[in-house]
Amino acid sequence: MQTIVRNGTNISLYYYADNKTIDIGSDQTTISVGGTPELIIADCNSSNATLHTGVDAKSDYWGWKYKHDGSSWSANADYKGANSLTSDINDSVTTIPVGNSNPFTTSGTVQIGDEKITYTGVDGTNLTGCTRGTASTDAASHTSGDTVTQI
Repeated sequence: MQTIVRNGTNISLYYYADNKTIDIGSDQTTISVGGTPELIIADCNSSNATLHTGVDAKSDYWGWKYKHDGSSWSANADYKGANSLTSDINDSVTTIPVGNSNPFTTSGTVQIGDEKITYTGVDGTNLTGCTRGTASTDAASHTSGDTVTQI
């Protein structure tokens, strides 16, 4: 695996399999397969980014969630994930279904509308062990598609 990190912060911006050719040039970065460009990243160049190859696989990778210093991964303490509810929930469910759980840390607090919810785990596409209406907020029903934001 390989990752492109922001110089000065080591925040991992992009994460690719080894079959991708990554060229960080002076004015842009080009991602190719077999010589055919797949993606051009205009704001990522040799003055602000570095490519690390041979990095360990990260099953819950999400852009900006991790840092890589060239030898190992670490959590980005400033990272806050977000995704959407995949179904309606009432005010008492303790499992929150999201489209993708990778943007979230393994435990923490999220906000949906005005409600704050703590969670103790991530299982597939669910936040689990939820305590509703925390931090002096009220538990409420929410609708599929509502944004779930880590705080």
